Amino acid sequence: MGRKTARVHAQGQDSRRRILEATLEIAAQRGYDGTTLARITEATGLPASSLYWHFGSKEELLADVLEFSFREWRPAMPTWSEDPGERSRVEVLEVMVRQAITSLSAQPEYWRLGLMLALERRPREPAARRRFLQVRTEVHERIAAWWRRSLEPEQLREGVDTPLLLAQFTVATLDGLFVAWQSDPGLDLAADRWARVVARGLDAAAVRVSAVDRPPADGPAPTPRTAEPPASGRERILLAAAAEAAERGYEGTTIARICARADLPASSLYWAYKDKDALLAAVVEHGYQEWLARQPEWQPLPAGVPWTDAVRAQRLSNLAGLASSPHFLRIGHMLALERRETSPAGRDLFLRVREHARERSTGWFRDVLDPELLRNDPDLPPMLSHLVMAITDGLFLAHQMSTPAWEAELAADVLVEILGAAVQDATERVRA
Repeated sequence: MGRKTARVHAQGQDSRRRILEATLEIAAQRGYDGTTLARITEATGLPASSLYWHFGSKEELLADVLEFSFREWRPAMPTWSEDPGERSRVEVLEVMVRQAITSLSAQPEYWRLGLMLALERRPREPAARRRFLQVRTEVHERIAAWWRRSLEPEQLREGVDTPLLLAQFTVATLDGLFVAWQSDPGLDLAADRWARVVARGLDAAAVRVSAVDRPPADGPAPTPRTAEPPASGRERILLAAAAEAAERGYEGTTIARICARADLPASSLYWAYKDKDALLAAVVEHGYQEWLARQPEWQPLPAGVPWTDAVRAQRLSNLAGLASSPHFLRIGHMLALERRETSPAGRDLFLRVREHARERSTGWFRDVLDPELLRNDPDLPPMLSHLVMAITDGLFLAHQMSTPAWEAELAADVLVEILGAAVQDATERVRA
């Protein structure tokens, strides 16, 4: 009997793992609402009764899926336990950043699913989202402990948790690089240069953050805007669709929910848009145009002004605007993270918007940096552009999770420190 019991137990464990793996794959493609019982049973070939035998509900299943994906990913992530010893702080930091970047491509589904859940704003927070935020808090604390051991005593100021602040910037940078990799699969984050530049930048940022003599704000306060009632049915539909998608993601946004929120019949929606895909693409386009009108341009560099000052001023205005959590950014990031078989029109549009923004900043860096440096290192401007977008994305994502301790001025300073480290690294490589 003991042998039979062991066999039954092994079969049960095998079934449980099949369910977890299939659910993880579906959730990474379609988000929370798109992960349905029908899709899971079809993918596993198991009856619904088997799912309910192992998991009491969909919410319990997705929470266990997040835990499962974290256990699968954890061996690839850095432990943040290694002390400098004979090596410098930046050398140890580079080893751990390289390992972290490698883990982005080794087991990315935990990171992908967690960020997708974190971006949604459901009226009732799913257990999986709560678990993801708990794990992130633990990761912040582990990295903060490393920074606390690595900083000089004089860099630890009373009243300011400098190590935790540096940990949050470290995680935000890695989040942004993950989104960059998802948006541009051709981006070679595995190249040694990325780990070296990010490590040098964070090390330089530690000096800047250590100089902060006041507790950081909870985030920049958004500029108050007077809400005006929508002037047309089309605007009501766009606003309703944006709010729904920001709460529930692509799959959970239905025509019925949009019409109910807009208080309009479905005929009004179909008169303007052929389907949900076209509507959500219009939401991204409309939101982007409104947001872009309030953003600073990459202006030509005035004579005598260091390029770092110009970047700081440009990003300061941009980062302050992130506190308003524009719906189109949340929707666009959710779409960018999903792995659907057919890319929705809204995702394609969002990626084009990002590419256009990178091209503009890449051109600006080509105009302001030393021509001799660029002749020897033509890849530097696109790298700087990717870093600008990645760090901005990471800080935006942190704001969505209510865990940032950043303020716009300090965030802009840290970003400039990382960019400066990238240019310094390129200069040294050319001179070597």
